[in-house]
Amino acid sequence: MSSKIGEIRKPEKLGVIFLIFKDGKILIEDRKHPEKAYFGYKIVPGGKVEDDESFNTAVKRELLEECGIRPKGMINLDTFLHMTISNHLYYTAAYLITEYDGDVINNENKADHVWVDINNAEKLLPFADSRYVLKLAKDKLISEGLIKD
Repeated sequence: MSSKIGEIRKPEKLGVIFLIFKDGKILIEDRKHPEKAYFGYKIVPGGKVEDDESFNTAVKRELLEECGIRPKGMINLDTFLHMTISNHLYYTAAYLITEYDGDVINNENKADHVWVDINNAEKLLPFADSRYVLKLAKDKLISEGLIKD
């Protein structure tokens, strides 16, 4: 999609990004596949919203597809615009997952799953969307008394 000067670029895609929290740690992806976006970087996981799918339905599907879990509850942290490394403009819903059924497993080969201490995660995440979701999640977890400031 190309935009003309003075034309507002509209979001091209819808997406979800999710931060899974357990025992003081969060799950991040270490992108290892050279042909996939974000190769060589660590990010908070997420995915695309498929046709006729709501954000809530998409995050549940992505959690099951990527991690093998079903959330017991989801906290919508925010919805925002961001530009991907592939120059796509996404309208993205961010979620915090603190309770779920199943064990987290890596169902995809695009990245390694890495559990990191929530207080050390920011220095590992170079992209603004991952850092933003981390900050929102930390604020929520502090307000709920699940972690200390």
